[in-house]
Amino acid sequence: MGRTVHGRGDTLQEALQAAIRDLLDTDEVELGLTGDRLDSWSGEARLVLDVAPVAEVEEDVEPVEDVEDHLEATGEDAEDEQAPLISAQDLDEEADAAADFLEGLLDAMDLPGDLRIKLHEDHAELEVIDIGSGALIGRRGQTLDAIQELVRCSLQRQFQRRARVKVDAEGYRARRLEKLLEKADEAIDAVLESGEAERLEPMDVFERKVIHQLVAEVDGLTSRSQGREPARRVIIERD
Repeated sequence: MGRTVHGRGDTLQEALQAAIRDLLDTDEVELGLTGDRLDSWSGEARLVLDVAPVAEVEEDVEPVEDVEDHLEATGEDAEDEQAPLISAQDLDEEADAAADFLEGLLDAMDLPGDLRIKLHEDHAELEVIDIGSGALIGRRGQTLDAIQELVRCSLQRQFQRRARVKVDAEGYRARRLEKLLEKADEAIDAVLESGEAERLEPMDVFERKVIHQLVAEVDGLTSRSQGREPARRVIIERD
């Protein structure tokens, strides 16, 4: 059977964070979300979501409760480009499950919006469009980040593997990535000039991968990831 996840808080961000805690059965989840009360909400924000049951696993396979911890424990970086690519079938399953989840979330929040799904070689991208407001994005993308984490946790529990689904709303991620690339270019110039390492702002796994690819094209420089989600960031330094 599935389960029902409840999230309540004074802001939408707090309600999403509470839902994640309920989903993971732990009080140790901390997204570090801040911000003013959303104008479109009054009183207490509440979310009630129906979550699909966790997929069955072999008895001799220990479930991975925290994929990032597992990857670090085995010496693999979360955005390691040499990691096996997900199969088209598995990616399609994750995209469908994420779409169902997001549709339920929109209904719970009483928001309009349509879903646009794009399947890439190594991940699926789900974008919510025609919302008519920035309610899903929030201040500096904080609400969207919380939704991304909520979807990631749900898919991880359901499929018992690292989720490869990216959630966007009204093209916010593309606009943010463009700004991140500009900052990365400035950081690259600074490292080449001073020789001192530069730390970029926290990013998600998809953004970090793009920045790593950008740095790899520059002779004499290298990049690495540092920190834990959601505060994991890219360090650019000399070889």
